[in-house]
Amino acid sequence: MESQKNVLKLVVDSKIAGHKLIDVLRNNFELSNKMIKKFDKEKKIFVNSKNISLKSKLKENETVSVEIDCGINTIDPENLALNIIYEDDDLLIVDKPKNMVVHPTKNVLSKTLANAVSNHQKINNQNYKIRFVNRLDMDTTGLLIIAKDPYSHQHLAKQMDEGILEKIYIAVVNGHLDLKEGIIEDSIDLNDDGIKRELSNVGKISKTKYKVIEELKNASILEINLLTGRTHQIRVHLSNIGNPIIGDVLYGEISDLINRQALHSHILSIIHPITKEKMKFSSNLPKDIENLIENLKD
Repeated sequence: MESQKNVLKLVVDSKIAGHKLIDVLRNNFELSNKMIKKFDKEKKIFVNSKNISLKSKLKENETVSVEIDCGINTIDPENLALNIIYEDDDLLIVDKPKNMVVHPTKNVLSKTLANAVSNHQKINNQNYKIRFVNRLDMDTTGLLIIAKDPYSHQHLAKQMDEGILEKIYIAVVNGHLDLKEGIIEDSIDLNDDGIKRELSNVGKISKTKYKVIEELKNASILEINLLTGRTHQIRVHLSNIGNPIIGDVLYGEISDLINRQALHSHILSIIHPITKEKMKFSSNLPKDIENLIENLKD
């Protein structure tokens, strides 16, 4: 089965008439130099359906189009439940359950979210490389974005780097915080055990914005805005201020009230890479976190 192809199009108006093709690709299509070079070599850039020099000057009413290969899916399809929040030709946004790894690893070869997405492709006669824009730990639930082509992935990754793509989490943590809102800013690096992360002077700068939205019995519900996206960032930062996420065995302790860390990817806000529309998606708290909160109110 051949991979899908998405096409970007632009009709030259009076404002960009006379501009070089390469400049329009950079400024109007927002293609990186690497992508322009790749697409030009593959003869994927057209003006009125013809391949022309990147240095050519464009004329009014000409149509510039770029054919983007979505790649080939290599993940085995498995008939697993998949909760789709939104889908179009460019994006797939899903609500990940607990106890599910996002992508196959050397230790987890099947029953991952990617296997479920692959099965969705098979059922719907689709074929594209599965590109996760954000990632969640196995026991973290909530919203994940999959880009269906490299162009969409590049733009959403850039939005993450620039803080335009907003990621809001809900966490239930041990204890009450002295400061009811703030930004935790510490560098994080891999621990010597190769699994845990820890604060480190040589690690990558990480920023976690938090706000207490409710105080419970010896616990707090936090709304968290992830300003950077390091592995285990929220879990490490909250543990290090003395308020580990309830049920987080790696950075806290086992809980009798929930069998995983009480962390949920609640809201994602993006600018659509093609339409430029501002979009906001939300996911309700799963039952186990709702039950945890109710138990902590007693």
